[in-house]
Amino acid sequence: MNKFYLTLVFLFCITSGFSQSENESQNLTLDSEKSDTKEDNNFFLEYYFGVGMNYTDALNINPHLSEIGVPTVRRFPFEISFGLGFYFKEKNKIEIDLGVANMSREDGNFGHEIRNVSAGVRYTRNILETKGINFLNVGLGLSSFNGSLEFFNKSSNIDLDDPNSFGEIAKINHQQFMIGPTIGYVFRDKDKPKKEQLRIQLSYDINISENDWESEYANVSNSMNENMNRFRLQLIFPFLHL
Repeated sequence: MNKFYLTLVFLFCITSGFSQSENESQNLTLDSEKSDTKEDNNFFLEYYFGVGMNYTDALNINPHLSEIGVPTVRRFPFEISFGLGFYFKEKNKIEIDLGVANMSREDGNFGHEIRNVSAGVRYTRNILETKGINFLNVGLGLSSFNGSLEFFNKSSNIDLDDPNSFGEIAKINHQQFMIGPTIGYVFRDKDKPKKEQLRIQLSYDINISENDWESEYANVSNSMNENMNRFRLQLIFPFLHL
């Protein structure tokens, strides 16, 4: 991880040096030409909305859910995401990303609902331009992943005057930290080639923490680690460029 941060700093220093030398050469051009070059070289910001699908490792808690009659958690959660990206020197980008996924499943009176929230930072670099406008990029991401699993028995009765009846509903949580590569293909606007229209992005997140299930309201006995490595396929739609 230290090498990753050092790489970012190194790339930032190089691009800053190139920007300074190019700005000096721009003093010899006309004002209109300087404006166009300045727009190309300066940093700019974009916001985006994304939809996607995750493919995760099977949860280790699934066999325990089956034993008590609760349906198991599926491995294909649908996700929506929001983020912003900072472009610098055209080919380099740093993004901050927030993703949210929700699934529920019932079988008879038993069921569960799981909510996943992930937040991370990702660095990408354009490495191959195609058709003179679109490009392929690769990068590396760091993220925090939080899952909340609630399982229930719909046949149970809750008596607000009897705290002992509250035990038919349970909620447990886990948090994971992930790192992994990403690759994407970007379609750009033909009239404004510096702006993205659509990005198809595939990431693979490797769990580096494998934390247990926990509860904010009770002690969890016989808990287990979760691997939670995942493939993440996203369609990303930038909607605001600054």
